[in-house]
Amino acid sequence: MESQRSGSPFCHIIPRAPDLVMSKLFYESIFNWSARENVPGPRYWFFESGNVGGACGSNHKPVERSIVLVIKVDDMPATLQSISKQGGVLTPGRSRIGEVAARYDAYFLDPNGNEMELHSDE
Repeated sequence: MESQRSGSPFCHIIPRAPDLVMSKLFYESIFNWSARENVPGPRYWFFESGNVGGACGSNHKPVERSIVLVIKVDDMPATLQSISKQGGVLTPGRSRIGEVAARYDAYFLDPNGNEMELHSDE
């Protein structure tokens, strides 16, 4: 009998955020994440995204060509507009993923310079 192998799940993510206040405002206003100031301390603030929690950490600056976190959204055009209004930078914007399934993605930089990706079925 072949044993089933279970992978180790992500339990915590840490976007690098030299400006914690800006990061908190950005993610709360666009993605409705819940962030707690100064919890557990002044340089590392916990947040909940709905399925994976984490903390914005101010000890390090964002790094180019690092791991990209993908955030699922229902309304891609509205989310892209909110990102621009809240200080994010679209790089390059919405595009279709694949030929068979009508799914879309878009990349952006958050106000601290972290590259993220959006994913949507629309």
